[in-house]
Amino acid sequence: MIDSWTKKSANGKTVTFKIEGDRKSGFVYSAGMDGWDIKEITGSLKMLTREDVETMLVNYVAGK
Repeated sequence: MIDSWTKKSANGKTVTFKIEGDRKSGFVYSAGMDGWDIKEITGSLKMLTREDVETMLVNYVAGK
């Protein structure tokens, strides 16, 4: 694991974000909240910032 952090969502639930992986194999970005988990696996060897991960996963949930 490279990084893990939590934030409160607009509805007051706690969301846990994680970044796992390395520059050799790529990175896995995930978020979990009260019974649901989403993962985004990228082939990118560049690690995204926390803000980029939050935006990507929020857009994913919103269907963008």
